[in-house]
Amino acid sequence: MPLKMFDEPKEGIRLPHPPLSLSVHLVVEAAICAAWELMAKSGRRGFDLKTANEDTITHELYERLYDEVFDKGIVDGFDREIFASVRREPKVRNFNGRNLDKMPDLLVEFIDRPAGVMNSQHGLFIECKPVDRSHPTGSAYCQDGLIRFVRGDYAWAMQNAMMVGYARARYSVVPKLSKALASNRKKRISTSFGPESCPQTRMTVFAQQVAISEHQRRIPLCRNSTAGGGYCYPPLVAEANLSSYPGAAKQFSQFSVAGG
Repeated sequence: MPLKMFDEPKEGIRLPHPPLSLSVHLVVEAAICAAWELMAKSGRRGFDLKTANEDTITHELYERLYDEVFDKGIVDGFDREIFASVRREPKVRNFNGRNLDKMPDLLVEFIDRPAGVMNSQHGLFIECKPVDRSHPTGSAYCQDGLIRFVRGDYAWAMQNAMMVGYARARYSVVPKLSKALASNRKKRISTSFGPESCPQTRMTVFAQQVAISEHQRRIPLCRNSTAGGGYCYPPLVAEANLSSYPGAAKQFSQFSVAGG
């Protein structure tokens, strides 16, 4: 049963949190690309990108990102002036407190937080999924990944989040993602915008171009006294591949890095 202490936000708490800036997404996506390039070109002993499973790849990405890219001068802005830490599978609660052990793959935390936010729920939440013929975009990426943001497992207080797809060579994510979202699989992911390519990003040897999509979420965050005691339901913005798109108010970046 839901915990009563989670039914209403405390006085002074601002939900949803203010949206993250485009520059934040661009910096984190560039850092992920830098870490991925290290994984592809300078693989550590015992790690093979072509054969490793999802958890092994994500853990390797986390260590290379946090240990070798963060605050090392490799990516401008990815340092302790802006970011506090990168965490791997931190435990957070879902939006209504029924589950206290939700674990996003990565959580990028900031040094400064806006006034009135929930510190425990603030940051750039990132979910990572393999995408290839054995892990189709519509099932693995959407129904096992993107849906976790939409239904409020995590990033429910945020207006932005990020998906990272581990794409096999010659597997293009965005066209398949467009088709999967258009089909509205199981009618669980309502898409109000995109996916659309982010003009501030480009395809590289190690990453496909970022795409942006916006999704409606039916997760009540707080009571709205002007609406007869109803609830507010903030949309979610997602990016795929690398960053966020300035034309959409609330996005989700879908970011795909090229595997073996």
